[in-house]
Amino acid sequence: MFNRVLDKQFDLSSVQDATGLVASPVQLYELRSTPDETRRTELLQIFNSVTPDLEATALAFDIPGAGFDEANWGDDDRIQAVRNDLEKVKSKLNNWQDALIAGVALKYGYGLVTSDRLLADVAERHGITVRNI
Repeated sequence: MFNRVLDKQFDLSSVQDATGLVASPVQLYELRSTPDETRRTELLQIFNSVTPDLEATALAFDIPGAGFDEANWGDDDRIQAVRNDLEKVKSKLNNWQDALIAGVALKYGYGLVTSDRLLADVAERHGITVRNI
């Protein structure tokens, strides 16, 4: 979503309402790992400008933003089910991250805004309200 905002393909004001925005620590780490320094800085400025609440995901070793002191125990079965469904459609390195991000929406009842059609389809199958951008 933040890449689409930076590229002027999506207006954040269309999803900001009284409840505000929520992100996962996994998303913040993904932005921080953007290889291009200028783009990374701009993405983090957008992220910080909306100051989303950060909600923890389930604990997942080797996933930045989902380790000790960053995540919660539990919900593994539901997140694993999302990941398995993502893998069935297309095996990608970041399917764990996508499943953890969807897991925040699942756990707390939030909607999911994404430009990833695969993630959107799988999230909807798991009962998550999705806005595909």
